[in-house]
Amino acid sequence: MMRPIVHLAALLALLLTALPAFAAEEILSFDSNVKVETNGDFLVIETIRVRAEGDQIRHGIYRDFPITFENASGSKSRNSFDLISAKRDGQSESYHTESGSTFVRVYLGRSEVFVEHGVHTYELTYRTDRQLRFFKDHDEVYWNATGTEWAFPILEATAEIHLPQGAQAMDAKAYTGSYGSTAQNASYDFADRGNVVNFQTTRPLGPRQGLTVVVAFPKGIVAEPDSSQQLAWYFRDHAGAILAFAGLIVVLGYYLYIWNWIGRDPPSDIAVPRWDMPGGVSPALTHYIWNRGLKKQGFPAISAAALNLAVKGYLELDEIGDTITLRRTDKKEGAGQLPIGERTLLARVESAGDVLKISKANGSKIQSMGSAFRSAMEKEHRSVFYHHNRGWIFGGVALSALFILAIFFVGGINGESVGAIIPIAFFGIVLTVLTVTTGKRAQSGLGGKLQFVFLGFFIVIMLVNSGVLAAAGLWSLVDDPLLIGSFISLVLVNILFYFLMGAPTPLGQKRMAEVEGLKRYMTVAEADRMNMAGAPEMSPSHYETLLPYAVALGVEKQWSKAFQVWLAAAVAAGVAAATTYYGPRWYRGDSPFDTGSIGNRMGGLASSMADSFTASLPAPKSSSSGFSGGGGFSGGGGGGGGGGGW
Repeated sequence: MMRPIVHLAALLALLLTALPAFAAEEILSFDSNVKVETNGDFLVIETIRVRAEGDQIRHGIYRDFPITFENASGSKSRNSFDLISAKRDGQSESYHTESGSTFVRVYLGRSEVFVEHGVHTYELTYRTDRQLRFFKDHDEVYWNATGTEWAFPILEATAEIHLPQGAQAMDAKAYTGSYGSTAQNASYDFADRGNVVNFQTTRPLGPRQGLTVVVAFPKGIVAEPDSSQQLAWYFRDHAGAILAFAGLIVVLGYYLYIWNWIGRDPPSDIAVPRWDMPGGVSPALTHYIWNRGLKKQGFPAISAAALNLAVKGYLELDEIGDTITLRRTDKKEGAGQLPIGERTLLARVESAGDVLKISKANGSKIQSMGSAFRSAMEKEHRSVFYHHNRGWIFGGVALSALFILAIFFVGGINGESVGAIIPIAFFGIVLTVLTVTTGKRAQSGLGGKLQFVFLGFFIVIMLVNSGVLAAAGLWSLVDDPLLIGSFISLVLVNILFYFLMGAPTPLGQKRMAEVEGLKRYMTVAEADRMNMAGAPEMSPSHYETLLPYAVALGVEKQWSKAFQVWLAAAVAAGVAAATTYYGPRWYRGDSPFDTGSIGNRMGGLASSMADSFTASLPAPKSSSSGFSGGGGFSGGGGGGGGGGGW
């Protein structure tokens, strides 16, 4: 019975001896040799013997070193880490570093090279400052010799602290274990008449355990930092905040200088009610001047141009159901002298066989017509009435980008701060846009508008940099409020001047006042309009003449309602020119107009025309192929829209 058991045991022993021996990856010894220099810097040589088995140690090891600490006031300060040399097994070793906001990581080895299995000795030599601590009755080396975040156990750790020449240790202590542990599984002794203190652990350290040593020595050996050194360290601690604040001042100064030079509006004329526009200012151009460009793809301006052509007798409008048709009439005289927008639109109707139906079926024609209209208007009127000055905005953005890159380069912003910046900046941008929009709509003159905008802007800055942070509980994520506040304000300044940098030309400012006067005339109450000296009496002709301008300015419903009130009163008074039913000669619809519907019908006509233009544009077809059925094309397929680079 015993013989089979003996044979089985022998077989198992043979198999075990045939298997390769696997050893755990670990730090066999960790030695930290620290020389305290007379200026307070530490020159450190770390010798780390590891066993590599290709598990976690494949290309080499890495070493994390903290570069921030909490000073006596509770705020964050920064110390330096200057790597002097790196070696493996006595030979120079390749390395590269990665800097985080609070630490530097040194990778020893190369990604394309695997270290041999077995024992290797790594040696790091570096210099660091602001490690020495100064107290009333002594100075102190308080040194986390190994660090407490190693993934491997450390079988033996030693530290050798060399004090400055002439200094003798007054006392020493050693702590071992995880972060916060007060265990003292280490011994120490003094050498060289107390100038050197040697520490050694008395038991192995587990993963994420380390050795920390403390040595006290008399004051006066190392001079405490003077005011110039303190100032230099202050600038290093707050380099990001200083850069952000300097960037804010520089960029704001740049914008204010450029705005004062080219962005300020010229003196504005007083807007007085008027019932016409100067020669050459068509309804489409009125829309262009008032909106400082074409809005909603230009279709409100196209609708105004179509109505004006109809009023002049060049077009007829057919509205049957949801479809509007532009039909060319026989009138030819003066067509070549029409404003550019109307001339372009009329040419498109003529090229479509004198009939252009605004419908999905003609979507490609409508799209092409809209593009031609916008191009013609921009080509003739760009920079005549308004300068957007966008090129100068790029200068401010470029300056801001340089400062932002510099802030990230000096490590001023950590991941937590970035997480706080994004929602706060978004909220600030929304408030800034709302402030500018509200200020532009204010009717208190240019000075009042600018005062409102800047007051609102600085309120926005205070909100996003204080109240919002507190309400959202984000202060705890922000290490440096000055940095975050200046950074966000730098972004908001660019948003603010994006809206403020544009300025009308002297001619544009004059035309803006004239347009405002016309708009005011069409929107005031009938009694006020009748009291205006020299104002023409309301009539179908006067109503139709100004209707395209009302459409261009988005007040067609108010103007049509005013005509409806006049028409009803005229019918009741038996005015010969007024009848119960009114219908412009250039319009054909499903049903006639009457005094109770003119406001809604004519006001709705203009709105439905612009909507019809937009609705007629072709939509992507999910069933079409880019290869068959005529082939693919630019703009085809799904998706669409537009964007920019990043």
